[in-house]
Amino acid sequence: MRFFVLEQTLNYLINNQAIDISALNGKTLNFSLADLPLTMCFICGNDRIFVAKNADPNAAVNIRLELNVFVSLLKGANLTELLKQDKIVIHGDVKTAQLLVDLLQLIDIDLEELLSKYSGDIIAHQIGGWARRFKNSPLLAVVKDGLMCFQIHPTKPSRYKNNA
Repeated sequence: MRFFVLEQTLNYLINNQAIDISALNGKTLNFSLADLPLTMCFICGNDRIFVAKNADPNAAVNIRLELNVFVSLLKGANLTELLKQDKIVIHGDVKTAQLLVDLLQLIDIDLEELLSKYSGDIIAHQIGGWARRFKNSPLLAVVKDGLMCFQIHPTKPSRYKNNA
């Protein structure tokens, strides 16, 4: 259920931006983030993308990278350069991985425009400004580091230690 939103979003963007994904039809791609416990499988067929939470052992390609590398790919970073720098680990068909990266780079999401349909231009612009400031703030890095530490070594607050 948690990948349903991602699946719907990708297919909505593919349909509305007239992106041709026919080259990916019949391909299965496993994708995982090294710094987060996130693994998903993209199954491409009938010019749609289906997202599953379990990796497919027969996938055409397995891609493993860190979140910041994924964001840089979305912003247009060169896949070949990232591979040379060992920032991305790809097992399988590299051409399929390149097709997926090209697809993700074609998708142009204007969140303010989407939000303005529901909230109006002024509110959407203000929320977009807050999101940009938060994205560039050191607070986000602190929160991310705290969550990573908690996931690696979860602790129980002292007031709950004696509770069963």
